[in-house]
Amino acid sequence: MNRKKTQPQASFDPRKLLRAYRKPGLFVVGINTDIGKTTVTAALAAAFSRLGIHVGICKPVASGCPKRPDRGEPEGLTDDDMLSPDAARVMNMIGLDPADSELLKFTSPIRFAAPVSPHLAARIERRRLDWRRVTAAMDYWRKHCDFLLVESAGGWMTPLDDQPGLFTVADLAAILKLPVVIVTGTYLGAFAHTLIVIESIRARKLPLAGMVVNRVGASRDLAEVTALEELPRITGLPVIAALPQREQLIESRIPEEFVEKMTPFAKYYYGTLFSSSRRRGSGRL
Repeated sequence: MNRKKTQPQASFDPRKLLRAYRKPGLFVVGINTDIGKTTVTAALAAAFSRLGIHVGICKPVASGCPKRPDRGEPEGLTDDDMLSPDAARVMNMIGLDPADSELLKFTSPIRFAAPVSPHLAARIERRRLDWRRVTAAMDYWRKHCDFLLVESAGGWMTPLDDQPGLFTVADLAAILKLPVVIVTGTYLGAFAHTLIVIESIRARKLPLAGMVVNRVGASRDLAEVTALEELPRITGLPVIAALPQREQLIESRIPEEFVEKMTPFAKYYYGTLFSSSRRRGSGRL
C-alpha cells in the first residue's frame, strides 16, 4: 500500500514565513563562531542609542541557553523556559530589561539549551524551530524601533534548521536583506575566512556595511598589524572599528571604550540613511 508522504508544515518553514525587513538596520555576522558578535552588537546598539535613535535588537536563534532557575527538568522545556545571555548583554546596553519575558520573545525568539549548532540542538531536544516566533519578532520591531540590529548564531554558514531542508545563517540574511556587518579577527587564517564570507555575501547580492576587527592584542604583533592593514585593502571594505583584546569582560556589559569606537560609524551611517530619506522627499526613515 502506497502511503502519501506527510508534507512539512508551513508554520515551520522559514522560507515561507519570513520576509525582507525593509526598514533601517544591520545584520551582524561572524566569520566563525565565538568571534565576538554579541560584543560588537552591544557596542553598536549602545552607539546608535546614544544618538537618540530607538534601537531594537534580535538574535533570532540561540543555542547554549541556560534554563530559567524556576523551571523544571530540561526535558520538555520550550523557548520561553530558557534565558538568553547574549540578548541580555545587548539589552542592558540600551536600557531594555532582560527580565521582561514578553520582550525577550522579540529579542531572542528561539532558544535551545544544547551548546551546539541550532539544527542539532533541535534534534537533541526533540523540538522544531518555530519560525513563527521570528516572524512575530520582526513584525514587533517594524512597529517599535527606528533601527534594528540582528545578531546571527554561530558563523555565516551555520545550519539553523534542516527541516524541511537545510537553512543557514546565510539563508536568513538573504531573506531579511539587511546590510551586513562582518566580525572578523587577526588570527592566522582570518584572511581566508573573511574573504570566503564576503564572497558568499556578495553572491547573495547583500549590501556590506563594513568589518569590525575584534580582539586585537595590545602588542600589535606582525600578524595583527598586517591584518589591520591588509583586510580593508584586499576586501575593499572599511574597518568600522578595531576592538582590543580583553581578558575578562563584565558579563552584563561591555567596556565604554568599545561604544566610543563604534560612535563615528553610527553617526555617519545613520546620518547617511537620514539624508537619503530626505532626498527621496519623505523626511522619515
